[in-house]
Amino acid sequence: MRKLNFKSVIVACSLLAVISACSKKSIEPVEPDPENPETPTPKPPTPKPLTFFYAGYKYQTDYKGAGRNAILSINDSIVLLSPSLRSDALAIAAVNNKEAHVTGYQKTSSGQQRVAYWKNGKISFLTQAGNNNTGTAINVIGSKVYVGGTKDYNGAYGLFLWTNGVEKRKACCLAQSEVTSITEVAGEPYLSGRFASNAHMFNDEWALAIAGPNTYADYINAINAINKDVYVLGHANYNSSSDAAVVWKNRKEVFKLPLGDFASDVLGTMVGTDYYFVANFYNGGKGTSVVYKNKTKLYQLSGAASITATAIRVVSGKVYILGNYLNGAKSSAVLWTNGKPKVLFGEGKKIYLNDFAVN
Repeated sequence: MRKLNFKSVIVACSLLAVISACSKKSIEPVEPDPENPETPTPKPPTPKPLTFFYAGYKYQTDYKGAGRNAILSINDSIVLLSPSLRSDALAIAAVNNKEAHVTGYQKTSSGQQRVAYWKNGKISFLTQAGNNNTGTAINVIGSKVYVGGTKDYNGAYGLFLWTNGVEKRKACCLAQSEVTSITEVAGEPYLSGRFASNAHMFNDEWALAIAGPNTYADYINAINAINKDVYVLGHANYNSSSDAAVVWKNRKEVFKLPLGDFASDVLGTMVGTDYYFVANFYNGGKGTSVVYKNKTKLYQLSGAASITATAIRVVSGKVYILGNYLNGAKSSAVLWTNGKPKVLFGEGKKIYLNDFAVN
């Protein structure tokens, strides 16, 4: 039997000890993976900035005067729609954040008017010249461009709708008549407006009064195309000391909000089944404007100057009101966002704005 060398045994034991120590140091404890690992919450996408389209006019010396020229403003960039002839841009619609559709009138050298339609600043005329010819409402739905307005007819003036330029008469021929708003129900145009002194609703087959004398229909909306539920927002006299904002559904009154005073104008819009109004009042030589949601007063528009509101829109929960500060013969165009004013064009710009669209 071979004898063990004592020195060899010592060396071998030393090597085993070193290997064991190194193995222990190289093994790190491992935490087991959780059964339900946390997934980082993705950040919501940044909303695209809104584009505001405004329609109105640039005046010479007095915002109430005839010396005016129609303008389109996209955010704060002004386009002169009719730089050489007197004109006004009264209503606007916008599509896909880039198409601006505007209507109003342009005067001829003799002082008569043609119903004007501008698409991205390019003008076309829907009528010949006449004494009462003007576009007052516009909407773009799918491939259809609807323009509503008035024109001379049988020596007086009638209400008309132009669909992609094709004319159709809606009513004839009484004073105090106008088209104020256009929507579509099951592919058919429906209009709100006034015929004689009564709030009216119009479609391709009829003109129907929805209320009695001294009533106004300012906005029309269809929120249930299947049932053809059509809402019209307007205003009417309430009693001997007050007007009221009113809503008619399918020609039946469903809502009335006494305003506590006589209103020079009430403008409305809808979001779902909520009603939003801005009412203009004029007392003691000064105009004030008050904003309501359903039967709740939200706020009075701020500003020390006389105010007139000209349009209301509600987008992504924010209430936008367009209007003008009035100071003698001068005006400043203003946009209120949830009651906070921003002057768009100061008095030096000589601009008055009538309507706006938001995309």
